[in-house]
Amino acid sequence: MRKIGPMLFLTLAVPVLFAAQAPSDKSAMRPPVLPVIDYNACPFEGCHFGKWIVTRNSPILSSWGEGRKLVASLKNGQIVTGLTGVHITYEPDGVLILQPIKELELQPGDIIFRYMYHGEGFADIWVKGRWKKEYDCTFITEKDSSGCLRDCPAKVISVGRKDWWVRLKTPDGLVGWVKVEGQFNCMDSLGGDSQCDSL
Repeated sequence: MRKIGPMLFLTLAVPVLFAAQAPSDKSAMRPPVLPVIDYNACPFEGCHFGKWIVTRNSPILSSWGEGRKLVASLKNGQIVTGLTGVHITYEPDGVLILQPIKELELQPGDIIFRYMYHGEGFADIWVKGRWKKEYDCTFITEKDSSGCLRDCPAKVISVGRKDWWVRLKTPDGLVGWVKVEGQFNCMDSLGGDSQCDSL
């Protein structure tokens, strides 16, 4: 029996080996591993870091991550300085496509995933294995039937779970992390609040 030469063996074997290791179409289209973390995040229109007013007592923690510890407490009426933020998507919103969307190559029955919101209807979405960052999502109808401004070919079918943490500094120089739950005023630079403008 004639022996196969080393070069011929490699020529035949390597493509088979790589084919076995290549991800399938399905695995290539899987959403990113959770949680998805966005750093330096300020997730709404007009959001800015700077002087904020505390509207209710809140804990200040050592970190936004696991193992965090209580380091102090914010007091209602205190003025703090927001330094940066971290947005964490533990579970994205699921969006069902109801009508074809040509620009996204989507058909009825497809599912896309919505992650961090940027304001004015714009958000990060995962579409068929690729990111669309800060994409105009005003074609999506929310679960409460609000939101859609054009055509309405998609609807939220599951609301995800997301947190936003901010790193801030108190007037006495203490720096720590706080989970944002509506306890700050003056985060919105477009708010037109004279009290905020004078900070």
